[in-house]
Amino acid sequence: MSRPIADPGLRPLAARDHSAAPPAPAGVRLHTAGAGVAGGAVAAGVGIGVPAVVVLAHWIVSADAGTGPEGALRTAAALWLLGHGVEVLRATGTDGGTAPVGLPPLLIGLLPVWLLFRSARRATEEAEAEAAESAALAEAAPAACVARVESANPRGAAAGGFAAGEGLPEDAGPPPAYGVFGTLGWLCAGYLLVGLAAALYADEGPLRTVPAEVLPRLVAASAAAVLCGTWASGGLAERRLPAGVRAALGRLPRALRTPFRYREAGAASRAAAVGVGVLLGGGALLTAVSLAVHGAEARDALLALDGTVPGRAAVLLLCLALAPNAAVWAAAYGLGPGFTAGAGSTVTALATTGYPELPRFPLLAALPAEGPGSPLTWAAGAIPVAAGLALGRRAALAAYRARAERRPVPTWWQTQWTALRGAVVCGLAMTLIAAVSGGTLGTGALARLGPDAWSTGVAAAAWTGALGLPTALVLHGWWLRKSRWRGAGPDVVTAAA
Repeated sequence: MSRPIADPGLRPLAARDHSAAPPAPAGVRLHTAGAGVAGGAVAAGVGIGVPAVVVLAHWIVSADAGTGPEGALRTAAALWLLGHGVEVLRATGTDGGTAPVGLPPLLIGLLPVWLLFRSARRATEEAEAEAAESAALAEAAPAACVARVESANPRGAAAGGFAAGEGLPEDAGPPPAYGVFGTLGWLCAGYLLVGLAAALYADEGPLRTVPAEVLPRLVAASAAAVLCGTWASGGLAERRLPAGVRAALGRLPRALRTPFRYREAGAASRAAAVGVGVLLGGGALLTAVSLAVHGAEARDALLALDGTVPGRAAVLLLCLALAPNAAVWAAAYGLGPGFTAGAGSTVTALATTGYPELPRFPLLAALPAEGPGSPLTWAAGAIPVAAGLALGRRAALAAYRARAERRPVPTWWQTQWTALRGAVVCGLAMTLIAAVSGGTLGTGALARLGPDAWSTGVAAAAWTGALGLPTALVLHGWWLRKSRWRGAGPDVVTAAA
């Protein structure tokens, strides 16, 4: 019988230190950089292409061809930047005066950001699959090498083994370092390259960009998209973090490390996504109902703006591009803080005051009349109630699925912790969404339109937390008890803290 092999390289994979793992070869790094830049550039390019096709089609059918196709393309580039929150300047007359336009049509910016989100999510999943495959190969290679050596020289193995590392292949070391964050950085770089090119191209068009706002806004949008994509592919798990961050987490107390090592860590982000989705979906439904009630006023505003078919089509397309903004404003209306329609006005479910002289626009016809609220406007409070209940249900669903899949079941306090973190993330998400949904349409009365970001975020966190935590607790106990009644198999060991 062969003697035990005292080779530290043959320790179990979990016991090895991969912090000193060799970097990937130069060819692999170059391929990763090229793929990342191409993915980001494609996401941005497709996002620019959609408004470019629409603007060119309008220019073709329009009777006014004074700007030419180049002017139409520059307008499309400016609209794409405006969709990311970049403020643009429009000419106000022949004297060279300009007025700022900072109200972003969110539908235009939603497509490229969603494509970048998908690219980041796919890159994270592929990188983790490759890392898992490399780890499995590194685990199997030493054992296969030992079996090969023993079969080739059984007498030498029986006589006294072999020296540490003897017969092992030179490439049987630790797997390459996990480099998904580099890939995400290259995705952002490709997106930014196209965005900066669009800013330079649009600078001489009818809508000129403000140079100081281009880079910060694009960096914020691309970074948020790739981080959300990484988080959506598995949550705030410890394996997502760089080696330095993981080492710092290892020095924290156990209670502070638990959220990062909790198996169902992604449940909080998914619960927050459900809460945000219900809020925005309820806001869209409220906007549609209000437009249906004020349908005559919206039709009159559309007919008064332009008498030509291409002009009215352009107004309808602009309304479509601003429809996500209206949904966010309606969600803020249901949450309580409401929004402003310019000149310090307040539009809430309790009261509406201070309307300035607003331009005739179909979406503005959906605004409620001035005066105190009524039971009909108070019914908008059902939106955050539904969001809180949905968030709590999604947080408790992690425990139910863990039992169904015969995995360690989260304790009741872990489910509460998931619901609490989901409410906080929901509040932060609504803060960001409310911040980008508002802006300016000029000076004076229209200098500020939209909801207050911080008030909206705090209200979203408070509503979803106050209703989500008890909902998660009740459903956690009810679903687990119900699964025992139905005989869902042997009880699963409760997860340790």
